[in-house]
Amino acid sequence: MEHLLTSVTATPWYYLLITVIATAEGIALVGLAVPGSVLCVSIGAIAAAGHANFMASCLCAAAGAFVGDLISYLLGGRLGPRLVHSFFPQRSRPLLKRAQIFFAAHGGKSLFLARFFGPLRGLVPFVAGSVRFPIRNLIGYSVVAALLWGLSYPGLGYVGIKSWQQLPERLPVEVLLCLGAVVVVALLVWRHLCNKNR
Repeated sequence: MEHLLTSVTATPWYYLLITVIATAEGIALVGLAVPGSVLCVSIGAIAAAGHANFMASCLCAAAGAFVGDLISYLLGGRLGPRLVHSFFPQRSRPLLKRAQIFFAAHGGKSLFLARFFGPLRGLVPFVAGSVRFPIRNLIGYSVVAALLWGLSYPGLGYVGIKSWQQLPERLPVEVLLCLGAVVVVALLVWRHLCNKNR
């Protein structure tokens, strides 16, 4: 099993797979069936076990997350506000309604917040596209959210495995810096959003 894992993670296809999974999770409706967050925690654990590059895995997850948001936004814009409901099956419409309320309440910052709330992850960019939210604003929120998501979820898996193994007394400097940066950026973004809401 370990040999198989090593042979898979040693190829570029492994990083492409991470990107595709993270992208799929960010697409409206498709993301509801893809457990991208769980898989992103797993890639951190795989990297911690020495089978893949941690930073490359994080960057692929972040890139996929951003592309997924962009696809959802373009789908929403393409379908337009009148066609949104016809695109969604009946059983998904309550969730779509929640996404619409969430976007109406929080505006652009909902694009950042939804990235960390699974059920709304792909729906909020879709709603943003359907109401013609400016794409430059979407890119700003989505890039920051995707980077934080792409670093924090694999980071959880990495730290969890390292703690479980209790191998080094301290984590590698690059991982600590990475996690520290996530916390600092998250606090700065949260402060900016709170000030903007006043």
